[in-house]
Amino acid sequence: MTKPVCAYCKLPNALTREHLWPASLHSRLSAANKQTSNSFWLARLQREIPSEPKIRDVCAHCNNVVLSELDAYICQLFDSTLVHIPNRHERVTFEHDYHLLKRWLLKLCFNSARVHNSRDLYALDVMLPYIMGESSTLGKSVQLFLQLSYPEEVPEEELSANAPADCPVFFKPTMNRVGHIFFRVHGVGEKLLRAVHLRSFTFYLAFFKPSESCVVLNDFADHFSHYTGALLLRPSNPIVETQCNGAGAWTLFKGSRSNQLIFDDDI
Repeated sequence: MTKPVCAYCKLPNALTREHLWPASLHSRLSAANKQTSNSFWLARLQREIPSEPKIRDVCAHCNNVVLSELDAYICQLFDSTLVHIPNRHERVTFEHDYHLLKRWLLKLCFNSARVHNSRDLYALDVMLPYIMGESSTLGKSVQLFLQLSYPEEVPEEELSANAPADCPVFFKPTMNRVGHIFFRVHGVGEKLLRAVHLRSFTFYLAFFKPSESCVVLNDFADHFSHYTGALLLRPSNPIVETQCNGAGAWTLFKGSRSNQLIFDDDI
């Protein structure tokens, strides 16, 4: 019998289960939020499920060696930085390892794309040599942006019936999520991006052809940063300072559940 092929190394081997979200990261999130129960929103079902999605298409070596190294890094970053929820307008210093961060984000997006059979699966599959640490050059075709979301007041008309009367309700960015956003520049073009939300810290991944010119990449970065307030991260600058003034947590949450989060520079 022919052995199944690993989704990462593409070699025939016995396969293990890969968590969509690392269990070590989810346990940290649960502790930070003081959760007593777990639930996971699955977009393709449009409902919450009680257990985390897993994918049984990864060999033991990829899962326990290469991918575990990336998971260990994101847990370290969560403990030092991502666990904190800054207030609106607060200045934040973000220290990171650019390539470990981007490789982990792409790994998570690749997992999510396989779970949902997403239309951008092919673009993520192309990035496997970079995710696996075999090609730093390939990573240049993906831009990485950081945006900080802030606690946002929920509009009165959107409050539940049991919400406290005459008292503002603020929605905090306490969850981890992965999905897409759609960015449109009228008269120029539109682009589908991957978005990974780690509490207040939202990371956007913009994909380009490896042969795309620097002019095109720079032009997109200028438009995207100008409208969203997102900061383009670069491997040459591991310590950046930014402001928590990107998007309201309630707005981002609603967009993630409806799968209709659109940044449009004409509104």
